[in-house]
Amino acid sequence: AAIFSADETGPYRNSIMTVALTRMLVIPSLIVAPWLLKRMSSKSVQMIGFVGCIIFNFLLAVAYKDIKKMTILFDALYIFQLSFQSLPGVSTMAISAEIYPSAVKGTGAAISAASGKLGATFGSYYFTQLKNQGHISQIFWTVTFTSTLAFILTIVLIPSYNGATLDKAEALAEEGKTREARRMLYSGPQNYDKASKQDSAGDANESEGSTEYSGTDSEC
Repeated sequence: AAIFSADETGPYRNSIMTVALTRMLVIPSLIVAPWLLKRMSSKSVQMIGFVGCIIFNFLLAVAYKDIKKMTILFDALYIFQLSFQSLPGVSTMAISAEIYPSAVKGTGAAISAASGKLGATFGSYYFTQLKNQGHISQIFWTVTFTSTLAFILTIVLIPSYNGATLDKAEALAEEGKTREARRMLYSGPQNYDKASKQDSAGDANESEGSTEYSGTDSEC
């Protein structure tokens, strides 16, 4: 709320209302994020989110004192950066739920979530210290830096994959070939083998046949 205070003597209630309003205006981005995940890779969504965070937090950091006087502009920039935060907020959960093998999926996702909570706890403490010292612009500089670092780490560490990549990596992991599974995960989007497609088609036909057979029995 201190970020939105007009000055040190400004009414705190107005700041709280502004914070509440900005959070409500970010809700559409939480709807758009899952929609994007269905149309592009989780890695791409995460990168777009971090790029948006970098741009808008950089603008707020560079011209905080000047922009703060223009309430509408400041609030708009702040809402935009919050909206872009929603993208990696959703994609990080999606990625951790997808890339780990079934045998360790729960543990891996839990470690990823715990790491995020640890970072959020440290960030809240650090931002509070900056706010108490009156260094509001430094908060935006910090987010700009961490978003840039996260963007780089996303490029380097997060694999580009699709459903076929995950299925093949999972099959290798089940056979105990962990190194091969890791290589497969980082080998990029894959295509399903013809044999796999035929097996899938066969399973589908068997399922339809079972359904028809059950229906015939019911009629009898």
